[in-house]
Amino acid sequence: MRENGISYCYSFFGYIFYLLNYADLRSKSGKEEPTPDFAQPDLQKAQEIDNDQSKSKTKQSLFDKRFIASTLLVLATSSIIVYVIEDAEGIHLPYLVAVFSAISIGFAEPYRGWTLAILQCVLIYLGYQFFTTSPEGNALKELHNFSLYGSMILTFAGSFLGAFMKRALTMK
Repeated sequence: MRENGISYCYSFFGYIFYLLNYADLRSKSGKEEPTPDFAQPDLQKAQEIDNDQSKSKTKQSLFDKRFIASTLLVLATSSIIVYVIEDAEGIHLPYLVAVFSAISIGFAEPYRGWTLAILQCVLIYLGYQFFTTSPEGNALKELHNFSLYGSMILTFAGSFLGAFMKRALTMK
């Protein structure tokens, strides 16, 4: 059995060696032949369309008006989540609020929503640590901690889901 594994390793690394050193020496197949002249204008049009689409998706600065407005949304939703966690009698309401706020984050910023999700997690944690009082009962303390950390995890999942929905709705 061991000899089989060693021979597979030799085969794998031999193929990698072939690709690195000798793959460019092979002859072209029929599918790789140059395109006829009558198809050239269509290819140029397709390349122009691709170039226009790539120019429209160029990198934008991280901090613009839209991102700052989304940051204000994160501040508001984070404070709501902390308030709901503090007054919760179960985990369902904090999780529901966390998911809906995270979906709104992802929907507002489909490409930079992960930065807002990180910001919301930090704000939820710091808000809970500094602006709430520690519950007296051990069971209530565990409930608050479970709601806090679960809301932070759901923030990332909800942000991804909101960004996915926004991208799906804006597809042409």
